[in-house]
Amino acid sequence: MKQIYFAAFAAILSTAVTAQGLLPAEVSKTSQLRRVEAVNPAQSVERDVIWSHDCNVDNCSDWTFGNGSEEVGSPWEDIDLNFECTTDGPAGPYNQWAGGTGDFTAASAMNSTTAANGLIIVDSDLFGADANYSAAWIENSWFQTAEAIDCSSLEYVSISLETRYRCWDNGASDDSEKCLIEISRDGVNWPDISTFAEVDGTVDYGDGVLVASRWEVFPGYETGSGSDNPSLVEFDITSAAGGESMVYVRFRWSGTWGYSWEIDDISIYETPANDIRIDNYVSYTDYNTTFIYECGVFAEGQLASLDAAAKVYNVGYLEQTGAMMTLNVNGSDAGMSDPMTLGYQAVDTLRVPFDMSAVGTYELTYTVSADNEDENPSNNVASQSFEVSSMHYGRDNGTMTGVFPGEGTDDFIALNPYDIFEDVTIYAIDVAIVAGSENGTPVIAHLFDGSDDNFISEQYGGLMVSSSELDLAADYTNDGTEDDIVWYTLVLEEPFEAAGGSFIAAGFEHYGGASVQVWESQYAYDNTCFVYGPFGSGSAYDWYYTNEVPMVRLNLDPNATNTVAVGEIAEGPFQLYPAFPNPSTETTRIQYRLDQAAAVSLEVRDITGKLVASEESGTQPAGYHSIVLDVAALNAGVYTYTLNVNDAQSTQRMIVK
Repeated sequence: MKQIYFAAFAAILSTAVTAQGLLPAEVSKTSQLRRVEAVNPAQSVERDVIWSHDCNVDNCSDWTFGNGSEEVGSPWEDIDLNFECTTDGPAGPYNQWAGGTGDFTAASAMNSTTAANGLIIVDSDLFGADANYSAAWIENSWFQTAEAIDCSSLEYVSISLETRYRCWDNGASDDSEKCLIEISRDGVNWPDISTFAEVDGTVDYGDGVLVASRWEVFPGYETGSGSDNPSLVEFDITSAAGGESMVYVRFRWSGTWGYSWEIDDISIYETPANDIRIDNYVSYTDYNTTFIYECGVFAEGQLASLDAAAKVYNVGYLEQTGAMMTLNVNGSDAGMSDPMTLGYQAVDTLRVPFDMSAVGTYELTYTVSADNEDENPSNNVASQSFEVSSMHYGRDNGTMTGVFPGEGTDDFIALNPYDIFEDVTIYAIDVAIVAGSENGTPVIAHLFDGSDDNFISEQYGGLMVSSSELDLAADYTNDGTEDDIVWYTLVLEEPFEAAGGSFIAAGFEHYGGASVQVWESQYAYDNTCFVYGPFGSGSAYDWYYTNEVPMVRLNLDPNATNTVAVGEIAEGPFQLYPAFPNPSTETTRIQYRLDQAAAVSLEVRDITGKLVASEESGTQPAGYHSIVLDVAALNAGVYTYTLNVNDAQSTQRMIVK
């Protein structure tokens, strides 16, 4: 599958992920901006339309098509991807999201009003697979009206379209894909995109006045985000089109090897007088203000109340008085914000406090309204949900959306920080392991101090306590289809008493070699979830932030027990596992499990039976343990290692290269 896991810092115009310095964890919590999916209207309304196009394949000549392949020196030079008129949906190798089969057979087109007679699509996924090029290359293509549209009779102008889009973003969720609407007053001068970082979106038509002429259709989308089928989106383009007699409209796709963007049923009309909508920010913790993580599962007692927030935008050209938000929690009114006045194109955030102290699921519905009757009430409502648990504290929302790392043999640590608001005891760390991870692979969990000066600057910076190493039991994994997640539990060597006001992080580590992957879940803000491993340019080892939450939770159950394979339980007083890695050139790790406290020693012999190494570990408690054996000084060949536990022995073979 596409590398949907990759979320380290990405150089937008480079094929490599680069290792840039991260902000200190506590500083980062007060310096990041929220990126969320836009909330789109769900249905159309009656409009006084002055121009429309249903993207009929028989009328494709009404548009001109182009791309940036001839722009010498640009990141999209020689990449000749184009939009096209079609009656089909996406045909790329990852079109299962659109109901396809992933075998280059086209999926059904989006459910737009006139999809039967055609639509316009850019199928980046299909092009990228056919071209067999790097997923980090940047594409740039567009289609635009062949003839000018007369908007001279309209003081205020809006555009709407039915559309479907799924974001790829090269797995980095770094805002490197953009679906854009652009306006030109002469068909020649357009918003500049000479560099992909260009966000100004203005045009100077020769009089020195910069005119806002670009709108992003899906702001804040990250890897895996998908719109409704279809979404109706609308934008006020008055700044560029109001009162103008020659208006050209361009739809531009620019980004990495994406999935696809479909467009149909485009209309231009007079902007409504009264229309407010929920914009691209809703948060049940008001993260932009409080910097409290939107955890999918809060621990009971950690927070008694939260502030739900929604950004509201005045789409209408009249001032909107009495604008407010009403919050509904689990079917009951939880309160409303103070009324306010929104001017033309004004944006503000409305907040309502609510209680979340009890264990259970919380379904939140946000509804915005104003004194004047809204002409498009369908975009006034949004919803979110989360849980409160007595046993778990999780950043994820319990939905398995991607795997990390893409190459399971990489060694890595997946890390989620947590705010501790009230004293709590942490007994274990739970992880959602991906099916196909190799049975018997050693894994371990750690708890870190997020306030330590070396946190996420050194591999084990701020390490406070770990679990014993466990031998991975492949029976306790998830293939992504289960309704109930199978959590892999790693009990800490000592319960950890976390004080209120502290900042800690739960980490899961795989040493590499054998294949182990973990599931990822919902979106994470920049610099709030992390991974360690060889993910930088040249496979550089470092800490990187990820925008997909690793499914690594705090377990607060005092009765938590390690997850072990069922077949191991009745095999005797101890269990010796295969050395890893094996063969080895430098060091190898020998893991064993004791059912009860015992004296432990290890002997290593060559093929003749000569003792070449030994280690006395003394009396070890029951549980999982390991010995790291240095074999660099041994000659290449076959050796045996024998674990002596009280009066019992077990022998296995290893190879030194």
